[in-house]
Amino acid sequence: MFIINGIKRKLTGKSSSRRLRLKKSFPANIYGKKKKNLNIELEHNYIKNIESNKKFYIYPIIININKEKIKVKLKDIQWHPYKLKIMHIDFLII
Repeated sequence: MFIINGIKRKLTGKSSSRRLRLKKSFPANIYGKKKKNLNIELEHNYIKNIESNKKFYIYPIIININKEKIKVKLKDIQWHPYKLKIMHIDFLII
């Protein structure tokens, strides 16, 4: 099981996502049936390192946001077209 630290995003949209990517972070979303969608930011280099493990795509992941632990599963990753950069990740609450 992987443990990831995330930060809740206050600003959303194209320009704020670009600013995140310039400071080596990227936006992510957490979805769930009975919970409100949560916009977070994650550190790119940390996620890139654990993403290389095949278990990242299969096993549950725990995301810590402001001392709250959320158990999620990876739903989708969006990659840059020609760079080895993660642009966005979607998670699904278990």
